[in-house]
Amino acid sequence: MSDNGVQILFICTGNTCRSPMAEYLVNASAMAVKAVSAGLYAFDGEAMSANSLAVLAEAGIDGRAFRSQSVTWDLVNDSSLILTMTSSHRRELLKRYPQAEKKCFTLLQGSDVSDPYGENCDVYRKTMTEIRRGIADWMEFLTKQ
Repeated sequence: MSDNGVQILFICTGNTCRSPMAEYLVNASAMAVKAVSAGLYAFDGEAMSANSLAVLAEAGIDGRAFRSQSVTWDLVNDSSLILTMTSSHRRELLKRYPQAEKKCFTLLQGSDVSDPYGENCDVYRKTMTEIRRGIADWMEFLTKQ
């Protein structure tokens, strides 16, 4: 948890592209929150995708220590806010953990974060831009609370 007790959980499919980028972007910032990430269908212990690492490195962020994890009840329960990359991720998470409904939202309200899996770095940069926009919107919302 962060000093103020706010933990954000980012959710995607495999926890190697989108959600780890979001986690590292938040944790590398001056935001007074802690970010973690997990995947609905992740294999525990995988490294972040090479292109996610590359676009983070372009932003001055080293993600090489990252290892993927599957979503668990403890992660859900310990998080103040859960942000999914797509509306289908949100639906699946709430099937598994319906008690999280009041704190689970999509990162981009009204649209999904595009999945860059298997694409080139240009696509990963576009995805990171979408993630940054979503994070900025949520941080603005949280600071007004």
